[in-house]
Formats: sequence, C-alpha cells, structure tokens
Amino acid sequence: MTQLSRHGKTALEYWQTYRPTALAALGNEEQQTEFFHALDLRVTEQIGTLTQDLLQQLPAEQRAAARRATRSRAQEMVYAEEIWLEKEPGTEHREM
Repeated sequence: MTQLSRHGKTALEYWQTYRPTALAALGNEEQQTEFFHALDLRVTEQIGTLTQDLLQQLPAEQRAAARRATRSRAQEMVYAEEIWLEKEPGTEHREM
C-alpha cells in the first residue's frame, strides 16, 4: 500500500492522540491503514480543489502572489472539517 502523505500522517497522529477509541473502532491495523490512506487522498484532493476555487475568486493579477497563502487557508479549512475532529473525553490534555 502507498505510504501516507503528511495529511494522512497528521490525521493518524491526531487520532492516536485524541481519538483512540474511534481509531480502535476502525478495526485492525490493515483496516486503519486503508481508512487513513483514503482520508489522505480525499484531503489532498479537497485542498487542491478548494485552493483553485478560492483563487478563482481573486482578480487574475493577484492569483500568483496569493497561491501559497490561499493553499494554507484551504488546508486549514479542510483539516477543520476532515482531520481536527472532536477530541474524545479525557484526551484534551494530551499534546501531539
């Protein structure tokens, strides 16, 4: 199976730290790997699509200069929706 990109690795680390019960509910290690691989691909695609959508809202002459900041903004938005899910009780004090 393909290795995870930083998005998938970040999600896995977050779940290990703040969502251990939900992680265990995904099944065995192979099932967890499949889940995070699919999440990784989905997040990567969503960030790319959202970046393009946000850039299209800018005047053409501003797009090149705004690309990096727009991609960071898109990543934050997608992470909030796909990765930074609610922490399980008792894990709030932990640090990644």
